[in-house]
Formats: sequence, C-alpha cells, structure tokens
Amino acid sequence: MTSKSAISISAIRHTFCLMIACLLCAVGAGQGSRNEQDHGGGRAASVSHSDSWSYFFGTSQEQNAKHCPSAWLIYLDKEHHIGEIFVVAGMERFSKFDLGEDETLTFQWKKLGDTNYRFSGTLKSDELAGDIQLINARSGNTKYLCEITAAQFPPQNAQANPEHNVLPGRFSNETYVNESGDLIGVDIRFFSTSQGMKGMIVFYEGYWDEPTFTPLALSQIEINKGVIHFTAEMPSGVAHYHLRPTPTGAFFTRDDVPHEMDDKEIRLRKYRDVLPAVVYY
Repeated sequence: MTSKSAISISAIRHTFCLMIACLLCAVGAGQGSRNEQDHGGGRAASVSHSDSWSYFFGTSQEQNAKHCPSAWLIYLDKEHHIGEIFVVAGMERFSKFDLGEDETLTFQWKKLGDTNYRFSGTLKSDELAGDIQLINARSGNTKYLCEITAAQFPPQNAQANPEHNVLPGRFSNETYVNESGDLIGVDIRFFSTSQGMKGMIVFYEGYWDEPTFTPLALSQIEINKGVIHFTAEMPSGVAHYHLRPTPTGAFFTRDDVPHEMDDKEIRLRKYRDVLPAVVYY
C-alpha cells in the first residue's frame, strides 16, 4: 500500500469517527431535552434550586389532632411560585400558589374526595403564619380551621442545638406492604430551625393508641446520658418518649404507659436525609 493510499484511508477513518461522534452528541442532546420536557408518565422533572426556595416547619395549636395535625412540614419556592407539603410519608405539590407583593400568601392542595386544604396568611422574612382550612370543593364551606406558625430552616440543617445538643436526624421503620397496600411503622425527625431544635413524629400503625397518619409536633427535646427524650401532645394528653441511639439506628419506646414484653422497644433505622425529597412531575 502506497503512502498516499494510507493517508486517504486515515482521512476517511477520521471523518467517519467525527460523524459518529456528532451523531452521538445529537442523540444525547435530544434525550436530555426530552428528559427535561417530558414530565408525564410519572417521570420526575429536575428543578434547579436557588436562594428563593426553603423548607419551613410549622406547628398548630389545634387540640383536635383528628382534623388538625400539630406539625406541618412545608416547602416553598418563591421564584417559581410552587411548593409542597408533607402528607402521608411524602410531599404533595400545591395545586395553587399565590404570593403577593404585600407578603400575603395563599396556597392549596387536594384531599381525597370533594375537599381541599387552603392556607391563607403571610410570609415575612423567615416566618410563615396564617391558617389552614379544610374546604368543601362543591359548596365552598369551611369544615374546620387550624392556625399555624412556621419557622424557616437555615441553609445548613445539620447543626447541633447548643442548648440540647441533639443533632438533626431521622429514625424510622416505615414500611410499605405490597400485598395489602398498607403503610406501617413510625417515622421520627429532628430539625434545626431558626427558632431552635424542632421535631415531628408520624405513626402509620397503632403502637400505644396514638393517632395514625397524623404528623405530631415534638417538644421538650433533650439528651441525657446519650438518650434522646421528647414529648408529643395527643388528643388524650401529653405522651413521653425516648430514643436510645445505636450505631445504625435507635430503640424507641414510650415512657408513660405500661408495656408488654413484646412491645417495650421498637427498633428503628437511622437515615442520612432528614428532609423529604421534593420532586415535580
């Protein structure tokens, strides 16, 4: 083979490789564009966060936990006028979001049946305050109202509370049973907010007669000899609990009720992510 022929073959190979590379780039770009635009079919769409988004943890003074959870975990994105709220083990997106220039804020999310939840209040600096109503979608009548106040999480939700020295964390044995479609277990979360250490607990099955599927706010969170103690207010009164941490989780129990041998302590796993993921579809 002559030197001229070798050069020609080399040039053809080089041109062919460039064509393949360009084709692969075009296909990859097309797939990336579709992945960003195709939000249907349950496929998650990525959302770039900015300084306009934040989580808030709120509490309600309503005593009837059947209707008004005492704990509210809320995500707001002021720039994109979107948000979500913690409902039954995950976040649910708002169906409406309206933030006025006068700091007034309204948002709404759906409940099963002919009812909607609607928040009306204000968003000032790092505090959210107002009331949440359960509204009949057909008549527009309010079934009940819950007043809430919520504090914004700091940019880094991983600092120990100087007073109690309890780190933010999540302990849970939450499990979804495929055969029955039931969610069981308990989920406990500790948060560092601009107003100090906060927390919430959700029971997905009955352990000691607590209300189920209702986020409850924790109070009196403190650590003593390596054991985390806290209380939660129930419709029947204040309940006292403690967590005994282990390298991979914790043992959880209630302190103010008698126990059978098989329900004295509940083993929980520890999770790195305290805040639930926010995903838009």
